[in-house]
Amino acid sequence: MHDQALALKLTDFLEFQQHLHGGPAKNMLVTQPDASSEVCADSLPDQPLALLDVVEQALCNNPRTSEVWATARAQAAQVGVQRANYLPKVNLVSGISKIHNEVTNSSFSFLDQDNRILNRAHSLRLTWLVADFGQRSAKMNQAEALLDAANALHDAALQEVFINAAQGYFDHLSTLAMLGAFEESEKVARESLAAATAKFKAGVGLLTDQLQAQTAYSQARLDRTKAEGDVNSAHGTLALAMGVVANTGFNVKNRGNQLEKTDFVTTADQMIQEAIEFHPSVIAAQAKVRAAKENIQAVSAEGLPTLSLNAEISRTDQLGQSQLAGVPASDVYTDTSSVGLQVNVPVFEGFARRHQVQSAEAESQLRTAELKRVIQQVTLDVWKNYHALKSERENLRASEELVANSREAFEVAQGRYNAGVGNIIELLNAQNAWSNAKQQYIKSLSAWRTARLKLAASMGRVGLWAIAEPVLQ
Repeated sequence: MHDQALALKLTDFLEFQQHLHGGPAKNMLVTQPDASSEVCADSLPDQPLALLDVVEQALCNNPRTSEVWATARAQAAQVGVQRANYLPKVNLVSGISKIHNEVTNSSFSFLDQDNRILNRAHSLRLTWLVADFGQRSAKMNQAEALLDAANALHDAALQEVFINAAQGYFDHLSTLAMLGAFEESEKVARESLAAATAKFKAGVGLLTDQLQAQTAYSQARLDRTKAEGDVNSAHGTLALAMGVVANTGFNVKNRGNQLEKTDFVTTADQMIQEAIEFHPSVIAAQAKVRAAKENIQAVSAEGLPTLSLNAEISRTDQLGQSQLAGVPASDVYTDTSSVGLQVNVPVFEGFARRHQVQSAEAESQLRTAELKRVIQQVTLDVWKNYHALKSERENLRASEELVANSREAFEVAQGRYNAGVGNIIELLNAQNAWSNAKQQYIKSLSAWRTARLKLAASMGRVGLWAIAEPVLQ
C-alpha cells in the first residue's frame, strides 16, 4: 500500500519505547539500546522541531505511554506467577522458646518439679504439585493470552500518541499557514487602500472607494489578529501532545519543497483485510477471547483431583527436660523425616463449581461478541476513512486550482484598477476571492492530513505514509 521509500512503520517507535522503558512486557529487551546514546533528552531541542522530533518527544514524555507500559509489565509478572506453579515449594520453619514449668505437690514434696526447658524446633518441608489435570497449563495459557492483549493495547497507545502528536504538528502548521495567508491579505488590502486613497487625493477617485478599501483593510487586520490567537492555541495543544507544559517555547519546522505527494496503491478491501489482521484492538480482543476460553478450562480443572509430593525433615531439641520427679533433667533430641504422595479429591462444593464454570462460559461468550463488534467497527472505520481521504484529496486538488485562478483574477483586477479602467468593487471582490481561496486551500490541506491520520489509526499500522504531504502554498 505505501511507498517502500517512505514506509517507516511504527515498529521503529515500538523499539524506541522498549529502549525508553526496558521493553514492553512479553518480549522485554528484544533489542538492546545503545548505552552511549540518549533516547530522551531532558528538554526540547533549540532548533525548529521536525515531525519526527515531535513524535519522539511525545513518546518520551506523554504519560499515556508510561501508563500502558506499566500495565503490560504487570501482566508479564502474572505470567511469571503462573509459571512458578510448575515448581516445587519449599518452606523452612525454625523456632526457639523457653518454658518454665513449676509443679508443687502438697502431699509429697519430693515430687515437686521446677523445669526450665529450652525448646528448639526446625523443619524443612517440600510440596510439589505433580498432576492437576490441566489446571496449571490453562491458567498459564490464560495469563499469556492476557499478556498478548496488554501488549496489543500498549502498541495501540503508542500509535495513539503518534497520531495525536502528528495531528498537533500539522494543526500548528495549518494555523501558521493561515496566519501567513491573513498577513498577505492584510498587505494586499493595505496596498488597495493606498491606491484608493491616492486616487481620491488626486481627484480621480471617489470617497466611497476609499471607505470601502478602508473597511476591507480593517477586516483583514481583524482576521490576522484572530489567526495569531489560533497559532497560540495550537502551540499549547502541540505542547500537551509532546507531554510538556503549554507555555514551553519552541518552533516547528515547515515541510521541505522536495517532499513527495504520496497516494494509495491498494483498494479499500485490501486495507480492511490488513486492519483485521494487524489492528491492535482486534489483536487485543482476540487475545481476550483466548484468555476467556482458557479460563473455562482452568475453572473446570479446579474441581478435579490433584496429586502432590510431600517431603519433610525436622529436628526438635528439648534442653533441660525432666522426665520423672527426682530424676535429674536431661536433653532430648528428636529427628523426624517423611516422604509421601497426597491425593486431593474434591467431593462436594455445594454446586459452586458448576456455577463458576457457567460464569466463565458467559464471559467467553461476552468476549467473543466483543471481538465481533471490534472487527465490525474497525472495518467500518477503514471504509469511511478510506473514502473520506479520497474525497479530501480531490478537494485539495480543486482548491489548488482555485488558488491559482483567483490569484490570476486578482492580478488582472488590480491592474485594471490601477490603470483606471476598473472599479473598487471589482478589485475588492477579486481580493476577497483570492483570500478565501487561500483559506480554503489551507483548510482542505488540513482536512486531507486529518483524513490520512484517521485512516492510519483505523488500520492500526502507522508510518510516514500516513503523514507525507504536499507543501503549503
